[in-house]
Amino acid sequence: MTQYSILCVGSETDIDEMRGAIEQRDTLNPVVRTSVDGAIEAIETKSVDCVVTEYDLPDGTGGAIIEAIRDQSPNTPCVLYTSLSPAQIDTNSFDSVGVEYFNREMPDAHDRLGFVVEDIITHNAHAGFLLPDDEKSRLEALAEYDVDSLPIDESFERLTGLIASHFDAAVAFIGLIDRTTEDIIACTGSDWDMLAREDSICTHSMLQDDVMVVEDITADARFRNNDTLHQLGIVSYAGANMTTAAGNTIGQVCVIDHEPRSYSKVEQEDLQEFADLAMELLELRHTIDDGTTTETPT
Repeated sequence: MTQYSILCVGSETDIDEMRGAIEQRDTLNPVVRTSVDGAIEAIETKSVDCVVTEYDLPDGTGGAIIEAIRDQSPNTPCVLYTSLSPAQIDTNSFDSVGVEYFNREMPDAHDRLGFVVEDIITHNAHAGFLLPDDEKSRLEALAEYDVDSLPIDESFERLTGLIASHFDAAVAFIGLIDRTTEDIIACTGSDWDMLAREDSICTHSMLQDDVMVVEDITADARFRNNDTLHQLGIVSYAGANMTTAAGNTIGQVCVIDHEPRSYSKVEQEDLQEFADLAMELLELRHTIDDGTTTETPT
């Protein structure tokens, strides 16, 4: 049975009631904190599947906790469990993160809280994936490269071989992220050719400006229940953006290992340089191909 870790945040007088409500569900394991600072420390050091928080806390509000989880793990759902009405709550902190309002003064609130949390987690796991703000222009930029027609296979296979060797990684691959899939155009160390976008770590990595590192997916709430990643033997991950001159991220250059692993700042910089090189190579091939197809005889 899957166990979900629930960060429960409330005052000293209310936290036992919240914990008891969560413990009614066998699938939910409460991690209890009684302050904003304590909750943020838990967010930074533990993997949580959902946050349930009061709004008024001794050292601040639940809004600060929601901001912290948004920065750390934007896909993690939050439940605001409070007796305050929505009109009494500053909702400016709730942008870009899912927040469910649940009034603890409802007659059956205590009995329903665990069910609501479990339902939100289940729904969140099947809700798809976050899209970058420029998704429309990003897909248009990707389509312009018409990758299937470009003679790039050998060049990119050599590049992933070099990357795998440089990092002594089990797998290195280059993936272009389409509307619903990540198409792997080169891969050293395995024979992957495509991943559903909702299953790919690159779906998350592409939302970051810098290199994304996941040292151990089993310790990350976003990925530890992803059966596809486990079947592929992915334990650690590092991914760097392939970005066009116009600023659209169309793909990723990634290294994978079958055991936990960290990457130094220098290694992350190296990976970004490889991603930039892959983008330059794709751009060069596209330019050459475009010039060949548009040239008219004299």
